[in-house]
Amino acid sequence: MPSAEQKLQINESKASRFDFGLVADSYDSWYAGKRGAMYDRLEKKAIIRYLPPHAKGEKLLEVGCGTGHWSRFFSEYGFEVTGVDVSERMIDIAKSKNISDASFQVADGHSLPFPNGTFDVTAAITTLEFARDAKAVVREMVRCTRKPAGQLLIGTLNVLARLNRNRKQKPESAYAKAQLFSPTQLKLLLEPLGRLTMVTAGFVPKQKLFLPLAPVIDKLGCILHIPYGVFIAAEVRL
Repeated sequence: MPSAEQKLQINESKASRFDFGLVADSYDSWYAGKRGAMYDRLEKKAIIRYLPPHAKGEKLLEVGCGTGHWSRFFSEYGFEVTGVDVSERMIDIAKSKNISDASFQVADGHSLPFPNGTFDVTAAITTLEFARDAKAVVREMVRCTRKPAGQLLIGTLNVLARLNRNRKQKPESAYAKAQLFSPTQLKLLLEPLGRLTMVTAGFVPKQKLFLPLAPVIDKLGCILHIPYGVFIAAEVRL
């Protein structure tokens, strides 16, 4: 009989295209650099446009919460956050952060351990592209979200962005195994579920000298609906 640890490893293999336990301890270092911090700022700006004006008391499920980086953001916004991830090491790190109004557990997004309609909002930020079956994860997210008027929040890496295409060329990276979406592909996945709104963001210049201009460039990219931003943010109203 396999041990509990072996069972978890088997589940991780079935659920995820990449073993994020291998990079869990260094995962947050991306946000510490100036470029990573800028992408983080612009991605959160894209998501925040879809958040309710007042989230106090609302329950949010984050699927693929990783180390709790976005969980902290949602908690500080006012949500009661439940974070799940298939990686036990990621969950250990998330728990160690002692994020207010947030709890974490190991769970597979393909089969979420919650009753129907438990959450007001269900989010998946850079999760679907690493899931073995993105459609199955989305179905589970819908099931766990209250209806009517519940909300799905999706953030994915855009396959049309040069940065993401370059990332996929690195064979040992998580991105090489990811199934990235274009805006059109994400629309096809989400549009049948409810009222869909999308924006492409994360327009950050490659040259360090122009990095401070990224918020202005990003704003223009969003206004003009340029489809090549690094990050796609989407909301579905159920």
